[in-house]
Amino acid sequence: MQTIETLKPQLSEPFPNVQRYWTDPKTNLIVPKFQIENIRWRGNLLKSAEKDLILQRDLLAACRESQLFWINTFVWTYHQFDVNPFTGKRIEAKQPHNPFISWEIQDNLFNEFELCLKVGEDILIDKSRDMGASWACICFLHWLWLFRPHSQLLEMSRVKEYVDQTGNMKALFQKHDYINLWLPEWMRPPEVFRGEKNRSIMHMLNTINGSCIDGESTTEHAASGDRRLVILLDEFSKVEHGQLMRSATRDAGHIRIINSTPAGPGTEYARWKKSGQIKVFILPFWEHPDKGKGRYVKEKEDGSYEIRSPWFDHEETIRSKQEMAREILRQDLESGALFFNLPVIENHIALFGRECKSRYHVHFKKGIPNDKVSNIIRRKDFDSVLIKRGSKGPLRVWTTLIGGRPDQSKNYIFGIDVSKGQGASNSVVSIKCKETGEKIAEWCDANTPPYDMARIVIALAIWCGGSKPRNLPFLKWENNGPGWDFGRIIVREFRYPYFYRHVKSGKITDKTTMQYGFQSNTQSKFELLSLYDRILAHGGYFNHSIEALEEAKSYIHFNSGGIGPASLVEESESAKKTHGDRVIADALTLDDKELPKVRREEIKVPPNSWGGRYKQAMAKKNKNCRGWRRSFDFSRGN
Repeated sequence: MQTIETLKPQLSEPFPNVQRYWTDPKTNLIVPKFQIENIRWRGNLLKSAEKDLILQRDLLAACRESQLFWINTFVWTYHQFDVNPFTGKRIEAKQPHNPFISWEIQDNLFNEFELCLKVGEDILIDKSRDMGASWACICFLHWLWLFRPHSQLLEMSRVKEYVDQTGNMKALFQKHDYINLWLPEWMRPPEVFRGEKNRSIMHMLNTINGSCIDGESTTEHAASGDRRLVILLDEFSKVEHGQLMRSATRDAGHIRIINSTPAGPGTEYARWKKSGQIKVFILPFWEHPDKGKGRYVKEKEDGSYEIRSPWFDHEETIRSKQEMAREILRQDLESGALFFNLPVIENHIALFGRECKSRYHVHFKKGIPNDKVSNIIRRKDFDSVLIKRGSKGPLRVWTTLIGGRPDQSKNYIFGIDVSKGQGASNSVVSIKCKETGEKIAEWCDANTPPYDMARIVIALAIWCGGSKPRNLPFLKWENNGPGWDFGRIIVREFRYPYFYRHVKSGKITDKTTMQYGFQSNTQSKFELLSLYDRILAHGGYFNHSIEALEEAKSYIHFNSGGIGPASLVEESESAKKTHGDRVIADALTLDDKELPKVRREEIKVPPNSWGGRYKQAMAKKNKNCRGWRRSFDFSRGN
């Protein structure tokens, strides 16, 4: 059994630790951080600089040198509500217009922006809601627009209304307009309010230094061929063509800033965040001065730790788990419409997940043509199969082999999910022992086409064997997409005798048809995976494959009504049908009641033995009983 070892997080105290007076490390200028003092200080500074050209030049130079000084001195922000730090409840903001006084975590983010720009490195923001990330991104680009000559900047969001729409403070350009509104005239470039010469729809030009900010909605071709200093991809988890957007913007910008909250495990944002190919900056809720006030560390039942606060405790009582995962906890898996019960899978991994004992390459020996395979199956010719142990073999085995094979006193069932074999997804064979309920082996490869897959499955079946008199496993495969060609070869060309026939469900009694293979549709797939979910919860199946169980954690409900791995959320319906994976293969092994009953050969006993004489006596007795019944058969007219 695996144990969960998590270091207890250490929280800095006191919190929030707001300095009354902050000294800018770049300019050595002192800025008051308490709101009332900051507002008064700003007013006095603006009044002093109004007609003092030397002070104006000094302030412009200080702002050019220090982004943080400019933000804490000249930038204002807008919000509709606050958080009561004592009760954790949301309250209406007494004043929606507030000076931007940066928190310590935000200072770190602004510094990271500048560092990434210096070295040409992308950055992804992993944030909780209301952490000021969007405002921080806008401030950074606005600062570049004001103080860095000839900066070509691009801001993108999923729809154009979120890029630029009058009156919508969610829109990116509306935030720029708001910042410009509060800037002194001697700092603001000319004619940059909406409708003026240098401010058109999704475009803002600084005629003083030649810098401009453009906007665009995210499409698969957005930014293609463009060249920008900085590209902002806002709410990236919700765009429809995330993978194409990521590719299209790669060569278009010196750096990219990706800003979003989670929207499920299948988004390109989630994959990018976990790829290890981009710097990730975390903005957790407990670093919010109000939401994190009174924060504390609590140990959970599994031995891990979580950071909570009075605000968090209150939100947990009024939000769903999915909403908590998406808006507060930054959890990609839990924020999606998950199909399987995540704690159940985690528990199954902890109890039964382990590395395989050995790995093998299994296939037919060279020179065996397809027209000989049916005879090999009929003879159960184990000598025709080549088995080679290898550290990278596609067959992983968890059971103890006897004579190089699974226990031949048991019966086995193969669950098979076939892909196109072009490297995009795996073709999988899951092997379960009927008697023990244990997954004993798994074959997995992404580059085997259906016609070669059929030969490999037969070789695996002969290697696996099983109890007499069948000596072969039962095969059950998904017949959709590539599975159709696979099934045709298995049944009609190789004449394999033990396989699943489609069952018409939804009636009082299920009826077996002459169609081979599992016919997958929205309903049948839901029933199959629901069975898997129940069995994982209630027991009876032991899956040692950690990879297979991890795949199950990513299964979600698609908006189209289907079910599948989150990685396919952006794929077409045809791509989903040609996808193979471990989850379906595992699920196909579970409903094994349709395995044909084995007709065992009658045991012959010597006629003069005790068993032989008993058998003769019982036959004579039955014969006399049948004669007695005929004598009272009124239907014969007696």
